[in-house]
Amino acid sequence: MSQLSSDDRFAIAELMAAYCHAIDLGRWDDFPTLFTTDCRLDFGAVMGVFEGTAGVRRFAETLQGIGLFMRHYTTNVIVRGDGERARAESYVLAITGAPGSSMPTTGRYEDELLKVDGAWKIRVRRALLDTPA
Repeated sequence: MSQLSSDDRFAIAELMAAYCHAIDLGRWDDFPTLFTTDCRLDFGAVMGVFEGTAGVRRFAETLQGIGLFMRHYTTNVIVRGDGERARAESYVLAITGAPGSSMPTTGRYEDELLKVDGAWKIRVRRALLDTPA
């Protein structure tokens, strides 16, 4: 089993950024390509769970239909794994809302990543969003 290379770490960082850009810039056709075909996107009670390519498309259609301004930032990324599988933890700051009334949301992403045909993909993304007390 090999360690994560610098190239792997860079590719994973690019994948995480591509996720944010796809949502924020409405790159809905690109969005499903960031995931494995057997993926799980888990937003818990906030937005639900979406599984597989069809689920990811449904998630994208939901966001597209809402029509909100969105900007997502992932920070403090920690990645552990080998050359084929990895786990990543990061903080997320999402600015969302109707124009002129955007609100910040914070939380964490817990990701399981898998290298498929030489490219890193998200197999599981669990969003643990902070909710006001």
